[in-house]
Amino acid sequence: MNRCWSNRNISLRCIAAWSGTAAVCMALVSCGVPTQDLAKPLASGVIAPPALPASPSPSLTDSQSVAPSPTVTSDPVELWFAGDAGLVPVLTAVEPANSAEAVVAGLVAGPPEDEQLRTVAVDPLTGLPLISVFPDEVTESVNPGDVNIALSPEFAALPPNEQVLVLGQLVLSITGEGLGTVAFVDQTGSAVAVPLPDGRLLDRPATVEDYSSLIAQPLA
Repeated sequence: MNRCWSNRNISLRCIAAWSGTAAVCMALVSCGVPTQDLAKPLASGVIAPPALPASPSPSLTDSQSVAPSPTVTSDPVELWFAGDAGLVPVLTAVEPANSAEAVVAGLVAGPPEDEQLRTVAVDPLTGLPLISVFPDEVTESVNPGDVNIALSPEFAALPPNEQVLVLGQLVLSITGEGLGTVAFVDQTGSAVAVPLPDGRLLDRPATVEDYSSLIAQPLA
């Protein structure tokens, strides 16, 4: 008797549980909640696709390697320096070769160390240049077709024989490179007369013939 009552209670509970589940399902359907068994794919664009790994930058091969920057080479020119017997030409590298400024800079720098010569283009006391290229655009008092060289105030304090060597060293170097004649001016651009090897004053642009007697003669 008790077993039958127990079975009846279990059956009633199962019927009640089924009824509750059915009621819930009906409520969900009535509220518009879809009840589907199969999964439905999401619309495209809802979830962004995974980012692809960035492709590595292409490396330069040997044939694609960056070309080195071109190097600036200096050209040897014939500069004149003072020796015991007079002025001697020495091939000296300057850059650029066809520039009066480069020639003057080479004279001021002096001869190579292995040469037993000296430059007279610098003041022996201060080491400052005695000569410099005068800019043509500063004044109209100099001749535009010449290489205009300004003499420093210390130049006038040199002994006459040293002055002649300075002038000869410069004139032979510039005219020998085909840069033209040399006109000498002061610091303001006014033309000045300069001494020649024979003691006369030169009041015109100098040429190679004016100072050729200073060239050291080869030994017999």
